[in-house]
Amino acid sequence: MIEKTYTIMKNLIIAFVITFCFMVVGINPSQAQLPHEGDKMGWWKESRFGMFIHFGLYTVPSGVYKGETMGRNWYAEWIRTQGDWPNGIPDAEYREFAKQFNPEQFDADTWISLAKEAGMKYFLITAKHHDGFALWPTKVSKYNVVDATPFKRDILGELASACKKYGIKLGFYYSHWQDWGHEGGAMPPWPSKSLGTEPEMPQPTKEEFQKYWDKICLPQVQELIGNYDPWFFWFDTWEESEQITDEKVDELIAHVRKLSDKCLINSRIAFEYPGIDKKVDYLSMMDNRFPDGYIEKPWETSGTMNRSWGYHLLDFAWKPTKELLRNLVANASRNGNYQLNIGPKADGTFPKPSIKRLKEIGTWMEINGEGLYGADPNPVAEQEWGYITSKGTGEGEKLYLFVFDWPGEGNGLLVKNLAEVPQKTSVLETGQVLEVQKVEKGVEIFLPEFQPDKNCTVITLDIK
Repeated sequence: MIEKTYTIMKNLIIAFVITFCFMVVGINPSQAQLPHEGDKMGWWKESRFGMFIHFGLYTVPSGVYKGETMGRNWYAEWIRTQGDWPNGIPDAEYREFAKQFNPEQFDADTWISLAKEAGMKYFLITAKHHDGFALWPTKVSKYNVVDATPFKRDILGELASACKKYGIKLGFYYSHWQDWGHEGGAMPPWPSKSLGTEPEMPQPTKEEFQKYWDKICLPQVQELIGNYDPWFFWFDTWEESEQITDEKVDELIAHVRKLSDKCLINSRIAFEYPGIDKKVDYLSMMDNRFPDGYIEKPWETSGTMNRSWGYHLLDFAWKPTKELLRNLVANASRNGNYQLNIGPKADGTFPKPSIKRLKEIGTWMEINGEGLYGADPNPVAEQEWGYITSKGTGEGEKLYLFVFDWPGEGNGLLVKNLAEVPQKTSVLETGQVLEVQKVEKGVEIFLPEFQPDKNCTVITLDIK
């Protein structure tokens, strides 16, 4: 009884001290932004920005097979089934690329430091893509970077160490459904489905897929968690399949949950299956798809810098930095994250256009990132000129206006549906204070003569 009374008194004293401290600095305890204790999605929701990497055997041909660009689309990581379109590359011939896979200039520290410099908070890589080749020395298959290539280094292990060094969260893309390199793995429905011809590419029987599931998929997921302790998985499906049943989905989710109490799971473990959003931690959109409104459950879009995910020798359709920034900011304003993809070259280096864009984004993020990290979605109406995020300040709220479409000279910036005139309005980069006035549709901001940032200027509004 004495011990119980002591515990109660101790808790009361601690609560009083915390409340007193909040009062001293002028913060209402109910408004204080406390750490996300017990919320394993906390870091994800605060990060907003990550790097996606597609790297594997497909990097050797880099979208070109026997002098011809691969068919169907620009996804270089699909060359095993889309090279010599519509025939595909024979399995034995594709496996020969393993003997050429020797990215001697690969440096995990360089990759992760570039992600850090760009303002990215987490890192995702194709541990095993659809071709079945593993970037770690898996014990259940010799089809891996150590046993099958002259490189013979644990790429995932080196990246895991670099992520810890730079404070970057590590995650793995793992193809649990399609696996063209192991008996029993599912095959794509192409080319016959695309061409309307028969027969379709043969699929494994239920029994064959079960063997693959038990001998390859589940053990490899266990290895990835046990060896590298990832923060999240990015599983990949894009349509219903005979192989990925509700039972398989539940089994794989339970498998991950048993092995790790922190590892997040995405919705493309079973894309668009009824109720999948309630089984997983975050939603993954289709490739380069950007929703045009708020989504309550944490979500992300994975997007490319050009057209391909894996490195493609002939893909020169590089998106401008402004477009990439717009994707990032638009998602954050709607409660989403953005995973920007890099396809490293066969020697292990990043393409120069990728490095250029990462550095440009990083320079912008160094000044304006505070409006994205840990920020809440837009609390007012969508705006024609750009996007809005917000943060609680204890005394009120700070709005961040990301102005991509700068009005012409002499025009004000209308913030629709904003009922209260801000206490202070200023340019985040320069600190220049701006005048405002209340108008019928909201608040109008009188902009400076010159736009501080041609990509996107951020204006802050302090609301009491």
